[in-house]
Amino acid sequence: MKRFLPVMLALPLAACSAGGDFQLPSISSLSSVFAPASPSTQDLSGSIKPVARSAADDLSSMTVTSLMDGSRKTYTVRPYGNGIRVRESNGCVWTRSDDWFSPSDSWANCGDSKNWHTARAKVRELDSLYPLKVGSVGRYERRAVSSSGRSYTRETRCEVTNAVDVLRPGQAATPAYVVVCKDTRRTRTTWFAPGEGPIAYREVHRRNGVEVAWLRAD
Repeated sequence: MKRFLPVMLALPLAACSAGGDFQLPSISSLSSVFAPASPSTQDLSGSIKPVARSAADDLSSMTVTSLMDGSRKTYTVRPYGNGIRVRESNGCVWTRSDDWFSPSDSWANCGDSKNWHTARAKVRELDSLYPLKVGSVGRYERRAVSSSGRSYTRETRCEVTNAVDVLRPGQAATPAYVVVCKDTRRTRTTWFAPGEGPIAYREVHRRNGVEVAWLRAD
């Protein structure tokens, strides 16, 4: 068994993949220095099938456990237009296409930034990440405008870097692809299991360190 360590531990909550202004480190970001921030994994014990692009109906609601403080959180997922609408138990609501790795195209009441807690965006797929298999690479461009009138254009590059077994309490080891998505501010890593979807997630800010890390509990 092996446990990945946080890749960034700089001292100086994600707005649903929103981006935004630099903030002073929160208690949760400082605690990431001392708490495990990745799922327990082991080498892949069997084969794993490539994953075709999911339809919105294939993405389900879920309950997750924080790998930073052990708290529980729910993500209620519903079809919305050509994509999905996700409501988090903390009140944050965001939408995106049926591609789980695509940046969100709207978010509301998300994060602590006064300028970027609510925004809308146009997202364009530049290169397809699918089918998911080790070595697959995808790229996205997002043009976002916040409710306060701020804007940015940012490119996200995603790569399937590995396939591992994810270890969850009380469950059999789950084969999953490790998908790493990077933009100029954050690195988002998703452990994505064929037939189940995202089962673990970690988000690291280039200055503030680990902001979000969870393991799917249901």
